[in-house]
Amino acid sequence: MKKYFILSLLLSVIFLKAQLLEKTALNVSYRYTGRNVLQAGLEYRFGNSYDGSIILGPSLLYTHVNNTDKFIPEMNVNLLRAGFLIGISGNPYSLEPRIGISLFNAVFLNTGYSFPIHREKYFKGVTFGIQLNIAPKHSKFYDKLKIM
Repeated sequence: MKKYFILSLLLSVIFLKAQLLEKTALNVSYRYTGRNVLQAGLEYRFGNSYDGSIILGPSLLYTHVNNTDKFIPEMNVNLLRAGFLIGISGNPYSLEPRIGISLFNAVFLNTGYSFPIHREKYFKGVTFGIQLNIAPKHSKFYDKLKIM
């Protein structure tokens, strides 16, 4: 019985992995949130429509604070509709609501405000950033160009 359970679990993971990779992208970005921040992570897109989809994912922030390098985990959620982006990201030090534009889901240009939630205020104030999303060749992550 244990072997059948393990076999069914492995098969479900294989099928799930195939569906997950279709809508997953690697993100690399630069943000200014009161300091320079580099970010890398994953993005997963729920929905296929240009008229509305949700993108969420975990990422890792890199910044230099008080002569030390900091790696900070972060989670973000973005709502995309007709090329406009509304989202929020959170990490142990701040919450950052943001707005911006999306260029075919390949590039996000955004701005927002970082609210510190920790005693050590590493991130605060007006923010802006650019994010590049890198997806596999036949991915459904990117929006298709519609020619009339």
